[in-house]
Amino acid sequence: MKRILPILVVALFFNGCTSYFSLSPDEFLQQASEYQKKSEAMVSFSTFTPAGGFFFSSRYDANNIRKILCRNDKGELVYLIPDQNTQLEITSKSTKDIVKMYFDTVFLEGTKLVGLRSRLLKMPREIELSDIEKIEIYAEFPSTEKVPTK
Repeated sequence: MKRILPILVVALFFNGCTSYFSLSPDEFLQQASEYQKKSEAMVSFSTFTPAGGFFFSSRYDANNIRKILCRNDKGELVYLIPDQNTQLEITSKSTKDIVKMYFDTVFLEGTKLVGLRSRLLKMPREIELSDIEKIEIYAEFPSTEKVPTK
């Protein structure tokens, strides 16, 4: 019992700190085309091994979208303020596969949505706009703003 209780507390804590937000493909594409502005960003990683520590850094293009209008798990409209851990999970119509990309790396390029799955390894992912069935945004410790009522 002494071992199980801490595990349950940790599991409940971490499970409550992540949220999914949804929006239609058309809503996302409209907001992305309106607000994306390419700039260079940097991400850094530190690893420690028995042989010593290593430091890696990588530069990537960021879209600079500061907030996005979407629906929370209760269906309420909110502005989600994405951070570097926020991810898009895009379901393909044709294969039903889920294409994952970091939110801040996603750009509209012609008829495709292009982004990175890994910033360090620069692993690009892309999906045709016409093949997008559903878009969900996954956020750890999400920060949101209420949508002003009219």
